[in-house]
Amino acid sequence: MRKCIEHREFIPVAEVPAEMPKGIAIQYYVRWPGEPKEITSNSLSRLKKNLRDGKWENIFLTNDTSFEQNFMQLESGGGLYALQFVRDNTGGSGEEAAWFSTFDPEYLDSDEETDIECSDGQSVICREYTTSDKGAVMTAIEYFIRTGRLWDGIPWMKSWQEWVEE
Repeated sequence: MRKCIEHREFIPVAEVPAEMPKGIAIQYYVRWPGEPKEITSNSLSRLKKNLRDGKWENIFLTNDTSFEQNFMQLESGGGLYALQFVRDNTGGSGEEAAWFSTFDPEYLDSDEETDIECSDGQSVICREYTTSDKGAVMTAIEYFIRTGRLWDGIPWMKSWQEWVEE
């Protein structure tokens, strides 16, 4: 008989976080229920301003508009930010299909729900996956857009599932 085990690993902030590079590595952003829009130097400035000013509370960033590989998602509201990077969204298991989330150490393993209104209109975000560090979240988003990688100036909770024989 097989059983699914969930794994968690905590990735701390780097001693000296990576500096912000130039360029753009991520091609598209999506705000549900809209269509993908290209990220350019001009749209990046507008995107950052809208997120920082709180005009946009959700966004998806990707090079794969089918959202099967490597996308970042932000859902926010009420001063809380749930930022997640999904490496493989095809239903796979194992560390290759990991997802990385912001987290609040005080709420780990808590089922407490937030009041964040998700862009899909139905999902619920638990408090454990959130942070109130707006500056770090905004920097992590820009870094991802510029590099396609996670910024090491914010702590991440890496999660994945693995099927094992009992």
